[in-house]
Amino acid sequence: MTTWIDRHFLRLADGRLAHYREAGEARPDELPLLLAHAGPGSSAGLVPLIEQLAPRRRVIAPDMPGNGDSDPLPMPQPCMADYVEQLVELLDRLGIAQVDFCGQHTGAHIGCELALRHPARVRRLMLDGLGLFEPELLAQMVARYAPPVVPDEFGGHLAWAWHFVEGMFLHFPYHLPDPAHRLHHSPVPPAAARQALVVDLLKALPSYHLAYQAVYAHPTAERLPGSSGRHGAVV
Repeated sequence: MTTWIDRHFLRLADGRLAHYREAGEARPDELPLLLAHAGPGSSAGLVPLIEQLAPRRRVIAPDMPGNGDSDPLPMPQPCMADYVEQLVELLDRLGIAQVDFCGQHTGAHIGCELALRHPARVRRLMLDGLGLFEPELLAQMVARYAPPVVPDEFGGHLAWAWHFVEGMFLHFPYHLPDPAHRLHHSPVPPAAARQALVVDLLKALPSYHLAYQAVYAHPTAERLPGSSGRHGAVV
């Protein structure tokens, strides 16, 4: 049976456009599932998961602001609350009072803050790759992981984007390419699959780094219920 995934644009109150993918039927006995992608990708990377889940429930996968086909947030340096409130506006406009939420990496951080700021909107929270870092590593991530990148006349940004994406599958953090940081459990996808993520990154290039900086500046560990504020894990 073919699963059709629809794509929609929503005009937000401030005039910007938000893009999202949607599949599956609304069911009275099941809440919609909201999927939040990792940076620097888009909801396009979630299509295989949407196809698996949509036969059982309604699935909504937005492109986060500045990623995919969604316009970036208007402020020079958005904070985590800015990303959360755009999600809330999206849910309000779609008439959705509550969701189950599944977020990957950057999307996981956004999901945590959504559940903390608007607990009535999230029934279940599923987190994939919620990065909580020791202060020394966090300082390195802020300085080096997602620098602003400007296109240049020789196309250096194109080579940078390819190596950024490839490095994400080889080392963590990618800018420390040594044996101690090798991701042995993470096979490098074939070139065609990497190409899709590179295209997402290039589309987001003017603002891709802002979501990373919002994550790094946000005290996620301290805000989690029952947390001692400890770092040093990716869970």
